[in-house]
Formats: sequence, structure tokens, C-alpha cells
Amino acid sequence: MNKTKTVINRLMITMLSIYLILLLIISSIACYYAYKVKKEQMLATMDLALAHMEQEYNDILDNFWQTYMPIFERNSTIYSTFVNYFANSDTTELGPLEKKELAEALNQIKVRDSRIQWLGVYSYNRKINYYLRPDNLALEIISESFPYLEELNAHSATRSIYAGKAEFGPFQNTPYLVLCGNDPTGLGNGKLMIGYSLNDFVQTSDVYISGLSEIRFYITCGDQLLFDSVGTYDANAVRFPQKETEGNILHNGEMFYIRAVRTGTSDSYLSYMIPWRQIQSAAHRDTLMIFSISFAFALFSIIVLTFMNRSVSKEVSVIREGLDRIADNNLDYRLPTDFQQGGLPEIAQNINEMSARLHENIQKAYYFELKQKDAQLAELQTTFNPHFLYNTLEMLRSKSFSNGDTETADLISQLSALFRGFINAKTFITLKEELAFSNRYFTLLSARYGDMVEVSYDIDSDLLSYGVIRNVFQLIIENYFVHGFTGESDNNYIHFTGKSIDEQTMLFSIEDNGCGMTDDALQELSNRIAQPIRHGDKSYGLKNLNQRLKLFYGPDYGMQISHGQENGLCVTLKMKKIRVEDYEKTTVTGK
Repeated sequence: MNKTKTVINRLMITMLSIYLILLLIISSIACYYAYKVKKEQMLATMDLALAHMEQEYNDILDNFWQTYMPIFERNSTIYSTFVNYFANSDTTELGPLEKKELAEALNQIKVRDSRIQWLGVYSYNRKINYYLRPDNLALEIISESFPYLEELNAHSATRSIYAGKAEFGPFQNTPYLVLCGNDPTGLGNGKLMIGYSLNDFVQTSDVYISGLSEIRFYITCGDQLLFDSVGTYDANAVRFPQKETEGNILHNGEMFYIRAVRTGTSDSYLSYMIPWRQIQSAAHRDTLMIFSISFAFALFSIIVLTFMNRSVSKEVSVIREGLDRIADNNLDYRLPTDFQQGGLPEIAQNINEMSARLHENIQKAYYFELKQKDAQLAELQTTFNPHFLYNTLEMLRSKSFSNGDTETADLISQLSALFRGFINAKTFITLKEELAFSNRYFTLLSARYGDMVEVSYDIDSDLLSYGVIRNVFQLIIENYFVHGFTGESDNNYIHFTGKSIDEQTMLFSIEDNGCGMTDDALQELSNRIAQPIRHGDKSYGLKNLNQRLKLFYGPDYGMQISHGQENGLCVTLKMKKIRVEDYEKTTVTGK
């Protein structure tokens, strides 16, 4: 007993250890995938913001030329205004009317893009140049304090990009960038400057990700910092990429995750950077919770398993003690069935039923043993009875024949042959013998009806050499006379048909034109025939015949009943082709 408990305890400890190891592995995998998903979600959010900024930046660069197009339209008033401004050399300030025309021309350019904050015109032929204020009401003179004079005088590219400058009075607190393009050929020598608002970039970069407080988006062009989401515009705090970058990079002594994409021009990059420590901390936010849940689940499982182990061991001990009592030949003992563990009540009930059946079978075996001895004695006493019966029937046949009653003599002869067939020890005979036996049986049953009923046979001759189980047709003939025959008609018949289906199977049909059955009654009969025979069943002759066929030939063979062509029934028997000599050889050899 103690040894069994020790084995069970070792098994439970082993299973518990395996369970805890699997739980740890699953928890680790869950933490890894939670970290991976969290990190991918954060990076995807930042990538989406970067993509929106890239689209906005490209829109500004692309729309610059659309806003710049009025200068090229020679048939417009704007064209003549810019021609007068860029082509003419004048060292004096524009007059009021000229300022008004120039302001209107710049406003027509500004209305083409809502992101434009201000515009400036700069002619190298003039000493005094102007820019349009954000209020669109008046032009301001570009003085020596204008922050882009150096770029205007030094840069000669077709389109230039300048970073916003805080010292530009009207835009000290407003982020912007400047696109500068040369005037069209033939208009003189000068440039058109457009200041674009970066408020859309500020809104797009205002991304909230829990745990990431130091996200920084920025736009660089060459050595210029065009946009900084933090707003400090500290060039030393950002990394100016020289190519597209994605990954961890050491910057100013700290590890950052950086992604930079080239956009717009060859030296323009949109980027974001975030300290790697923040990504790690935010991505591992669920790790502690997962391990805590796993630990709590493991602790709870251990407690439940310990309790269940004690409960199961206690109830299994009760079953084990009961089995020991039954093994001591105490078959009247019954186990209790009020166990709490799932499955144990059913096991106890099954053991009780097994014990009861075992006790019953032992009693039956003793009873049948006594009956067998009685049967053996009765067999010795009735050894001569068949000979007495045959002699008596032969005497009666001779007496009837002598008195001229040949019909009665013939019936007695048929009855004698029928009894010999019943008592014959063979269970498997040729089809020819079975048909002869069935014909005698039919003759005896139909004698009382005279010519009111007739039988016919249509059997393939090659089937006569095959064997069938004895009395396979007798029950069908008897059922016909009991349930199907009607005395109201003089044209009753029962027709036997036999044919070969294939090399292994033969099919027999016995059809009559009797009373028949309704569809519901026929279906009920077919269902009863298909069910197995149970102890206590009554009127199971056809069911017994169906079971005999299936047991002898196999589950694919048997009997079916259907409606006949003339209101009667048709019984179909499917049997396997077996020759008598082959069956007898198999029976003798046991193979």
C-alpha cells in the first residue's frame, strides 16, 4: 500500500514539474510575443506619423510650383506686375499704386495654398525689396535685418529650401520653412520666396504613446534643421542622417532607435528618434503582469492538485479495498457510488454491475451444468424415437395406399421426408436440397387449399451446386400462409427467383400476391428485423433468419422486405457463393 502511494506521489511530482516547466515556457513565449507586438505597435504608430509628414512635405514641395505658375502666365496681370518688378532697375521705393499691384499679385499666389504664411520678392536690380505680411494688408520692406539676405545673395539653385528662423520678427513663435525659386527667364534677375506653415507637421507629430515621452520627429535638409517636433530646434540634439537609416544608433553617448527616410530632394530627410531604454520599458510593460498571472495560476494549480490528489487517493483506496473484498469471493459486496471525483461513481457502478453479472453467470453455469447432464440422459432415452416415428409414418402411408387414398399416402410420404430433413444433422446443404425440402413443406401447407395457390421457381441452374444454410426458405413460406395468403382469391402464388450478382454473391427473391402491408407497417417490420435479437423478444422468426444470414455470411449479407408487384411482399435474401464441399473442408480443417 505504501509502495503504491510512493509511486503515485512520484508520478504526481513528475507531472507537476513538467506542468510548471511548460507553464514557464508558455509564459516566456507569451512575454516575448507581447513585447514584440507592443514594440511593433509603437513603431507602427510612429511610422504612420512619419508617413503622414512625408506626404505633407512632398505636397509642399510639389505645390510650390503650382503656386509659382502665375509668374509664367503671360496673359495675366500678375505676369506684367512681375515683369515690371524684376526687369526694371529702380533704386527708389515703389509708389503706392505699384505696392498695391504687387501685393495683389502676391495674394493671388497665396490663395493657391492655405499653408502659405508669407511671400517675398527679391530683385537684384533693386535696392529695396518687399515681403507680404501674414495679414495680407501691406508690404514690408526687406531690411538689412531680414534673416535670409545671405542665402538670397549666395544661393543660385532653381529651388532652395531654408529653415525657419526665430529672429524673423512676425514668426518668432510660429514654425515655418521657406521655399525660394528664381524668377522665370526673361523677367529679369531675382527670386520669389514662399514661407509655409508647419502647423500640420506639429499636429501630425503630436503622437501619444504610453510610456514614450521623448519621441522626437524632425526634418533636415543638408545641414539645416527644418522642423523639430520638440520645438527647441537644437541641431546638436538631433542626428543629421546621410542616408536612409533604421535601427539602434549611439548618439551623444546614449542609444537611440532612429528611422530616417529620404524624401523630396536628394538631401532632405524625415526622421524620428526615441531613446532605446524607453522602447524597452514600454514594450515590456506587460511582462511583469504575465509572469505574475502565471505565478498565481501555478500556485493555484498546486493547491488544487494537492487537494484533488488527497481526495482522489482517499476515494481510490475505498475502491481498492472493495476490489480486495470481491476478489475474496465476496460477490455480494457492493461498492458505494457517492464519490465526488468525476468518473469514480461510474467506475464503482460498473464494478458493482460486473460483480452482479459474475455472480449471476456462476449461478447460471451451475444450472446449465445440471441441465446438460439431464439432456445427455434424455438423449440416451430418445435414441430410438426417430426410427419409431419413421416406421409408424411408413405404416400409415402403406395403409392409405392400400385403401386407394393415394393423395393421403403422398402427403404422409412428404411429411416423413420433411421430418428426416428436420432431424438431419447437416446445417449447410446444397441449394437443390433446400429447394426440394421447401417444396415438400409448401406441399404440406398448401394441401388444404387445393388449386387455390401455386408455387413457381426461376433459379439459375449454375446456382444449384452452391450451398445454403438449412431451412432458409421454410420460414418465409410459413409466414406467407399465416399472414399473406387470402382464401378470397383462386389465383394465389408464391414465386422463387435466384440469380447471380457477381462471382461472390447470389440473390434470391420470394414474391407473393398476398395481403401485403402498408408503408408504415412495412417500415416498422424492417426496423424490427434490422435490430439485434434480445432476450425475451417474441415473434422474432424473420429477425432470427436475418441474424443467421449475417452471422454465417457476414454483415454485408442478409434479408430485406419490400412491396411486391401485385399488392404482396417481396423478400430478398443476399447470400455468399460457397460450395458444400469447400465448406465441409473448411469445417474439418478449421481454416
